[in-house]
Formats: sequence, structure tokens, C-alpha cells
Amino acid sequence: MIARKKTSISGKNLPKEWEESLSRLLNETYQAECKKFDRYFDVYGQIFQEELLLVVSFLAEKDEYLAPVTLFLSCDADQMSNEKKVKETQKDYIELAGLFFDEVLAQEDWNEFEPQWQEVKHNHQTYFFKLSRENVNLTLEANRLLGEDFPDIEQEEDQEEQEH
Repeated sequence: MIARKKTSISGKNLPKEWEESLSRLLNETYQAECKKFDRYFDVYGQIFQEELLLVVSFLAEKDEYLAPVTLFLSCDADQMSNEKKVKETQKDYIELAGLFFDEVLAQEDWNEFEPQWQEVKHNHQTYFFKLSRENVNLTLEANRLLGEDFPDIEQEEDQEEQEH
């Protein structure tokens, strides 16, 4: 499960043009770093009833199994309640991705992953983020291969914890 909220299921993909546009922007902005580390940016997003999720991965160009740096960004539904808020949230997501990757790429030995969702304030709005080594492309492919009927292990573990 890549969403922040456990209730976020059956999301719709963000428009492909927007994902590609942001990928292109990041790859151009960080062109020197992409070349230096032989990596590229890939963007994936989903719109759920409860949240808007954006995932930005800095992936190895030649070895898909080399651990990426992946930023997950999420916001609550009220931040996408009208067209103006959606545009502001998109702008904030772009700025937040830039801020995070500026920090990550400024240090060769950066290793400050935050695998749990954390709150961050930006432009008077509340967003949530986590930083991991997850290759979301592999996660999505595994989910596709396993199908919708495959039990969500995280949800089962949460249910077990609540029962005890």
C-alpha cells in the first residue's frame, strides 16, 4: 500500500501529462546530478477520495534494483476541493519535491530516510511526507501481478494490532 491513509483504495492515476511534465522538470533541473549519479526522476501519483498522493523517485538509470530515493507526498481531500486549491497543491508539491531533493542531492552521503509519515507545513498548508528506498515501479508491478484479491498485509497487521 503506497497511500498514507488506510482507507485510500481504488485511486485514480494523476493525468499522465502532469506526471511526465513534472518528471521532465526535475530531470532538467537536476540534470548535472542525474548525470553524475547515473539516475533519473520518475513521478507517479494517485487521487483518492481521502487524499492526493504524489511519489517522486530518483532511480538508477541502468540497474532498476539499485535502491532509489523516493519521496512520498500526501495531502487531505480539503486541499483539492476546488480547481484553485488543486493548482495551489500541485504548485506546493513541486516546491516541496524541489526542497527535499535539493537537500538529498547536496550531500553525497545523505542517508536520512524517514519511512514513517511526517507532517510538514508549507505555504500555510499541512502536507505529509515520507522518504524511503522503495522502488514504487516494482511495488506497482507486484500489485498488478498479484491482483486486487491479494490480501493487504499491512491492513491485516493493523487489524491484528487493534484486536490485541
